Amino acid sequence: MNSPSLLKATFFLGLITALTACGAYDVAELKEKTIDTTSYSGAVAEEYRKFVTSEADQMMDWQDAGYFAAKALKVLDDPAAAQPENYKDWNIDQQFVDDLEVAQGRLRIAMRLIPPEEGAVNLAKAITSFDCWVEQAEEGWQIDHIAACQTSFNDALGELEQQKDIKITDAGEAKAKFVVFHELDQPQPRAEDFVLIQSFASKGWDDLQLHVHVVGHTDRSGTDEHNKKLSVSRALAVVNAIKSTWPGEYTFSIEGLGETTPAVATSDGVPDVRNRRTEAEVTLTIKPEYPSIETAVR
Repeated sequence: MNSPSLLKATFFLGLITALTACGAYDVAELKEKTIDTTSYSGAVAEEYRKFVTSEADQMMDWQDAGYFAAKALKVLDDPAAAQPENYKDWNIDQQFVDDLEVAQGRLRIAMRLIPPEEGAVNLAKAITSFDCWVEQAEEGWQIDHIAACQTSFNDALGELEQQKDIKITDAGEAKAKFVVFHELDQPQPRAEDFVLIQSFASKGWDDLQLHVHVVGHTDRSGTDEHNKKLSVSRALAVVNAIKSTWPGEYTFSIEGLGETTPAVATSDGVPDVRNRRTEAEVTLTIKPEYPSIETAVR
């Protein structure tokens, strides 16, 4: 008669064998899958396929290979499943946590601001490189592999920043800038520059926390005192234009620097439209944090 401990050990051995077999099936299915890499879900799945193939064929890590193969297959059925791992769900040594915390916040804001159809390739690389980084960090011993995943992630985020002309900070914020210009001695932006201000209203950012820092400038025509007042008036005019066109609520801060920081150096008294400008920096923050989304059984 078998002892209870022997039966329990046999049960868990059978369970592990069954799970491994299921993972191997998913790996095999993903390897043979015809994937349209021009779509967002296809781009994500293809990046997972590269990772899965490495884990299965080179590292012989069938558990994680099967997990990410299942995740890739789910993404092909449902693009909304293309979500990065939450590193907190993994058993990761503290030495890797700080970098992953920063990266998770940066990826989160990138995914919120950049539509998949506009950044498919680099978003796919960012998500899958982050997951690679998480998986390798949990294993914790292949430092060169951890570094390679981290570098791939940072490169993909850098491409997205350049593509969308935004800066994603380590604090998990995004910063976008725009500049409008003014006619001589006028506080209002030029008519053609109102279009730029209005274009921000169509970006769908009204559910985010936004702060806009607006800095007015003048050229070197006019007195210092006049230009100081004019630069403040220009900043206020841009704030009012934002309020009249952007949905949602925002906080503002303004500065008027007069003629003290020209974009183009000129002699005193010289009018130059390039210096008659107002610069706005928009800082975007996501709160609260999105929930962890389970995409496969691990």
